[in-house]
Amino acid sequence: MYKRKNTGSTTSGEHKSAGQKAVDKFTEMMITRMEEMKAGDWKKGWIDGKAVFGMPQNISGRNYSGSNSFFLQMDAAMHGYRTPVYMTFLQIQKEGAHVNKGATAMPVIYWDFTIQDKDGKRVSSSDYRNMSKEEQKQYTVIPFLKAYNVFNVEQTNLEEVNKEKYDKLMARFTAPEIKDAKGMYENAALDRLFERQEWVCPIQVDRQSSSAYYSPSRDRIVVPMKEQFNIGTTPEETYKDGMEYYSSALHEMAHSTGTPERLNRTKGDKFGDEKYAKEELVAELTAANVGYAMGFDKRILDNNAAYLDGWIDVLKENPKFIVSVMADVNKASAMVLEAVDKQRIALGQDPLLDKNKERSAEQPEVAKTEVAVMAAEPAVAKTEGVKFEDAAIIKKKNGEYAIRASYQGVELGMKPIDRETGNRYFLMPEGKEKQAVLSAELNSKFGKEIVHSVRQESRSMKIG
Repeated sequence: MYKRKNTGSTTSGEHKSAGQKAVDKFTEMMITRMEEMKAGDWKKGWIDGKAVFGMPQNISGRNYSGSNSFFLQMDAAMHGYRTPVYMTFLQIQKEGAHVNKGATAMPVIYWDFTIQDKDGKRVSSSDYRNMSKEEQKQYTVIPFLKAYNVFNVEQTNLEEVNKEKYDKLMARFTAPEIKDAKGMYENAALDRLFERQEWVCPIQVDRQSSSAYYSPSRDRIVVPMKEQFNIGTTPEETYKDGMEYYSSALHEMAHSTGTPERLNRTKGDKFGDEKYAKEELVAELTAANVGYAMGFDKRILDNNAAYLDGWIDVLKENPKFIVSVMADVNKASAMVLEAVDKQRIALGQDPLLDKNKERSAEQPEVAKTEVAVMAAEPAVAKTEGVKFEDAAIIKKKNGEYAIRASYQGVELGMKPIDRETGNRYFLMPEGKEKQAVLSAELNSKFGKEIVHSVRQESRSMKIG
């Protein structure tokens, strides 16, 4: 087992930002869940077997992404909420409802930036963007997490004031129970992905194997045949055995995203060392995160049960460890969910990710804007060495255009773009030229701040 020095603690009197408080909240949730899993002999999954189909959403139907999606799903499961729909205080008021007495909010995080000159004086983002590259080198860009609060719909009296709307929200997450001929859970999208071998590396699922694993040297995944997971003695256990099969595959798929040519994670040299243990946690949580979106939970793997004490110790000693882990989980989850959506679309099923749903979306209320149309774009747009996720140029209800994106699974917010560029973008056919316009706007609105902050961010997020 491994230990880390305490680099994330604060004194009791130290003021904490909303972002820091959110990290503490997420860390507390993870520690609580791990301790419950340990006490329960690891028989239940990361969210206690209460997963629902679909990703956590706001009241207008837009999915939360990255860390927010993971922890809102965990919050819904831990409190027994029937649906992972969350609302801001203002959204609740607009519905003519109120927050129930004693309800505790959940934080939703996003990135913001502070720009300072050599004397520590703050400079606005707009002034910074208008500077030349040489002038920008004289300034320091510091990324930091911000947060706003949301409440689960069941923490409000919406059911009383608008039963019809409440019932529609519940119906969003209703999915049929699909079984194969043996009564095991069946997932058509993953089956199609395995059959057509459309993952980033080969996945062997048609031969007997004593274990599931990813071989970096061969860049190949091996998963025991589905029949080998069929060990339950009741119909319910048999059904969940099917989930274990897919969860094991997702765990190994998560490992395969970390190669140097993909997401470039450092795995570690041997079983049990610090980096190896972190990689196992990333794979565990990625498999759980993706599983939640498809309606099933993931029980902790037997070979990872030994890491629980170490993970708990690290989280207690250094809450920022969860930021580092979830940044990797968010990127790995995005890769897997994109591959799943490709199969779902081919099967005529609704995609899971917002960017793949040709539908309206709503910017979080903190941005104070309404969105009518969102263009579907690639999962990751790369500009000047920075990988933006969920990048899109959108058209708002008032006819104006804006661009939004995420970085490391956390939303950067929305920034306006000129109408001429927006009109031209929406008239362009899909292809490299359209992608170039998107990349140029990403670089203009977000890129400079992030490119010049990567080094500072790395230092501020460094653990140990």
